Amino acid sequence: MKLLLTALFILIVPNVGHALQSDWMSKIPDKTSLAAINIPGTHNSGATREPILGTAKCQSMSLQEQLESGTRFFDIRCRHSKDQFAIYHGLVSQNLNFTQVLKTFQTHLQNHPSETIVVSIKQEYKPRQNSQSFTQTLRNYIDQSRSTWYLEESIPSLANVRGKIVLLRRFASQEPLGIPAIDWESNGFHKAKNIFVQDRYSLPDADTKWKTIEHAFLFSTKEKSDLRIHLHYTSGYVNNNYGLPNIRSISDSINQQLTDYLRTASHNRHGFIIVDFMTPELAKSIYQLNFPIDD
Repeated sequence: MKLLLTALFILIVPNVGHALQSDWMSKIPDKTSLAAINIPGTHNSGATREPILGTAKCQSMSLQEQLESGTRFFDIRCRHSKDQFAIYHGLVSQNLNFTQVLKTFQTHLQNHPSETIVVSIKQEYKPRQNSQSFTQTLRNYIDQSRSTWYLEESIPSLANVRGKIVLLRRFASQEPLGIPAIDWESNGFHKAKNIFVQDRYSLPDADTKWKTIEHAFLFSTKEKSDLRIHLHYTSGYVNNNYGLPNIRSISDSINQQLTDYLRTASHNRHGFIIVDFMTPELAKSIYQLNFPIDD
């Protein structure tokens, strides 16, 4: 009997942990504003390939693996080509298209209806051979499954977006389309109408980045208003001797410092914490800020 119970424990416990990471939003009250939730996010979420080490790859996990880890904010960069979207980081194709991205998101939401996925969409690299605008092409994608999208400009409560994709729009549109995030600066501390952004990415060293992160965290944890979504990008790069970006020179150090910080961080609102090379452990340490310390 003891051996049987031990075997059952080994089989069951990992699944419980996995389920929690896939459904952590189920523990957050419906009335909670999206702007009040601590959300794990990934920078250049689809960037898993690079021609030269350290220059373009930002994630080791696939989109599906990121979702399963608890990641709920995705930074999707689309090249507009032949009236379709391909996923790029700069000039580097990621051998992934927007249809595949949406299928991954929608399938996850069907299986985990308590969750919401916030998707930042930005136009990347040079458009080519298009007969319509970037906005129109996006609308064509949206129209294929309109009921799964939240496209209002206002910041919603969680009740209104469970099971949906929330659009954070980083491109110009002549008509309302998602939460606007086009007022965006990369100075490390930018307050706009709907968003607060810390996205200083061109850096002399990792220490400078960490000081920028700490300063922005302090602001977010003290501000009580839910009128803005707070976006903390922990990503960045240092140019090497050949003028090429070295992403790992920032992420290796910053992810360790972030991990250390989160162990003792106050369980106040930080906002969306958006990282390079997300791991299940890091995602969990971010979303656990939403719950009591002894949870």
